[in-house]
Amino acid sequence: MFKKKIVKSLTFLAFLLILNPYTADSQSARISAQKSLITTDTLTPDEIILQLYNYKNWGNEPVSINEWEQIKTILLERKNKSLSLRDEYFFCLIECNKWSVSKQIGKALYCLDSFYKKVKALKNDEYLINIYQLYIKIYEESNMIDDALKYTRLLYALKSKNKSYAEIMALSNVFVWKFFVYGGSKNSPELYQEAQKLGEKRINHYEKHPSMDANIADDYKVNIMVLLRLKNWSKAIEVSHKALKYHLKTYIKLDEGSLNYARKMMCYLAISHAHLNNKDSALIYINNPIMLQSTSTDRNVYLSDKKGYLDADEILERINVLMLVKEYKEAAQLLYKVVYSEYKLRDKDIREYALSSFADVFESVGMYKEAAEGYKLMANMTDSTSQEEINTLIEKQTVHNRIELANINEINAKKDELAQKQLERQILVRNLFIAGFSLFLIFSILILFQRNSIKKGKKLSDELLLNILPFSIAEELKQKGKAESKFINEVTVLFTDFKGFTQLSEQFTAQELVAEINECFSAFDKIMEKYNIEKIKTIGDAYMAAGGLPTSNHTHALDVVNAALDIQQYMADYKNNREKAGKLFFEIRIGVHSGPVVAGIVGIKKFAYDIWGDTVNTASRMESSGEVGKVNVSETTYQLTKELFNFEYRGKIAAKGKGAINMYFAEHLS
Repeated sequence: MFKKKIVKSLTFLAFLLILNPYTADSQSARISAQKSLITTDTLTPDEIILQLYNYKNWGNEPVSINEWEQIKTILLERKNKSLSLRDEYFFCLIECNKWSVSKQIGKALYCLDSFYKKVKALKNDEYLINIYQLYIKIYEESNMIDDALKYTRLLYALKSKNKSYAEIMALSNVFVWKFFVYGGSKNSPELYQEAQKLGEKRINHYEKHPSMDANIADDYKVNIMVLLRLKNWSKAIEVSHKALKYHLKTYIKLDEGSLNYARKMMCYLAISHAHLNNKDSALIYINNPIMLQSTSTDRNVYLSDKKGYLDADEILERINVLMLVKEYKEAAQLLYKVVYSEYKLRDKDIREYALSSFADVFESVGMYKEAAEGYKLMANMTDSTSQEEINTLIEKQTVHNRIELANINEINAKKDELAQKQLERQILVRNLFIAGFSLFLIFSILILFQRNSIKKGKKLSDELLLNILPFSIAEELKQKGKAESKFINEVTVLFTDFKGFTQLSEQFTAQELVAEINECFSAFDKIMEKYNIEKIKTIGDAYMAAGGLPTSNHTHALDVVNAALDIQQYMADYKNNREKAGKLFFEIRIGVHSGPVVAGIVGIKKFAYDIWGDTVNTASRMESSGEVGKVNVSETTYQLTKELFNFEYRGKIAAKGKGAINMYFAEHLS
């Protein structure tokens, strides 16, 4: 069930980038171990890399450029400065990995292209296979799926060269999985179908030649996953039954691994029946006793009514099925048990994934507090989610935003109602016109009054629309019925978040909590208006705004840092006033980053203006990596405003998904 980014190829050279940099002795020991392995001609480069990876005395810092040069010197000296093809391939691996790790893909590909031309001229298929695999690795890590697919096809053709049909079937299982993964990355039905057809060939071949059986259980599994993606529910049911029959025939003794396979088939059957509106069948499969485990782990939850444990994978599939068959209450109860109860999942990452993936489950039964926590988690996980998950996040709004947008629909409904009444009154005027000119005047006055009412309603609707969307975007939406997304090269994004909000909110009543948040966010809104900054949205206790859009300007960084410092001062005054009154108070972290974004509106009915891109993620990391009461800015924002404010350099600070990056605390000039 877990949705991941594209599965990486074997990152064999990454194993070399691990060592302990703190002592000369450890470096000497590493080089000695490397020399011993590299100079062993009987070992292939891949075998050397695997053994270097298993060298336990390495630390967790990258190998230095100087150390790479020492390794090269070892090879050059023993070969009298003349390298074998094996050593050249080993060098190519080192160089490609070095450049790809530093995101200099062009240099990595230049190095690989040079060696590829030499090997291609030699017509050495063994090294061509290795080169194709390295191309695939680099392109996959760079998320360049079209290029990775090109070399995957070349690799398949080369490996199939001069092979019998049986040999081709034996090696094709890896490519079935590749096409399936690429299909998910590109959302391509054609690639899904290609994976399915190749998988079916393997299944048919090994069904006809049982003596050559190569365990096609996984082929069945991938085939079913493809069918589910293609929404071919009936075919998925058929293949799931065949897979279960084959599996039970092959594995007479059901150990835990075999049981997991059978459980997965039960989940596939339940999902397919649920989509076909076969509710009873779906519930039979998802409630099958085989789904339960007998022992506790970090990945399962105890179900007292079932008297057994349910694994995380089956839990998420079960919630999905319950939602499909509209058993919303039962789905919410199970999700609450997984996330909040005394029996909750011990694995925090899986627990948070469950909450962020199924926040709408809580919302469907009116558990808005839990739903809001889930949506906030989903927003924070954007940089580690697949494109499909990002699209889902864009389509879903927080409870607060949904209420605001619902007001627009309510006003539009009133507008339609007023228009209908206008039509009815006009018909009435027409019918009574023959009764006399005096009556005509009376009803003319009524019509004029009605039109004024409609204009007032339209004005109110327009004002509310402008309260949600920038003026230029709102005008484009009214004129065209849609607004095109735009790439804006330079903006500055601001994030704020209250410290310990969840714990502190439990000490307020619901009315007090809403009043406090509204007081703070209303003040922030006024500050944004003061500096001509666009408020983007609020998510729970988080506030997001951006300068330099929808119309670009050259003062976006200055404007946003000024606004951040105003918020800092406002929250300091707010804290002092609350402390003097003996009341609870919020404390804030503020993060700022500058860079390019894509901006536009989401949806066709309940729309919202939003921005996306790595700049947004980095701004969020600035906030979460900051300190309470401080304005934490990135290197980019610092370079744009370093002459306009005082800055305290914090050094390189580790940020989730970004590594160590420069950060600064901003202050007004003295």
